[in-house]
Amino acid sequence: MRLSKSRYIQLIHIAKTQLAWDDELYRSILVTLTSKSSCKEMTVPELDRVLEHMKSKGFKPVSKKRGKGRNSPISRDRAPGEKTPLDKLRQTWIEMAHGGYLRDGSEQALLTWSKNQAKRFNRGVAVERLEWLDDSVLILLIEQLKKWYQRLVKQEELANG
Repeated sequence: MRLSKSRYIQLIHIAKTQLAWDDELYRSILVTLTSKSSCKEMTVPELDRVLEHMKSKGFKPVSKKRGKGRNSPISRDRAPGEKTPLDKLRQTWIEMAHGGYLRDGSEQALLTWSKNQAKRFNRGVAVERLEWLDDSVLILLIEQLKKWYQRLVKQEELANG
């Protein structure tokens, strides 16, 4: 699985802490592996090389358990043909979160984003629950979220060369 540059940097800093490396040792290893003393200057393949080296030295990335699958608890048990527009909105949000494109991939963050966006499509009226939105508004939100997702992916591709 390919990670975003920011996710690699985050994992490398977690590994530095977990391995109890001081700054001098950390920087010397970066220079030895990539000829660069900062992760910010590195390309994704260089960051991957650093992370793999840290794993070989004992770093064990531990992910937070997020349930049984990639779907939200509300939509997890539905068959693919039974997915509603709300399920699709949640699924896109979850994919963005797992890709490292969101600071907060929680249901509450989705609700906050959706409420702010839906005001434009709902005659300026905010809703308190996503379930109260019409399917037409949910479809507009899905398309807006997908475009945002595509822009972020494109920006990352351009940044990584």
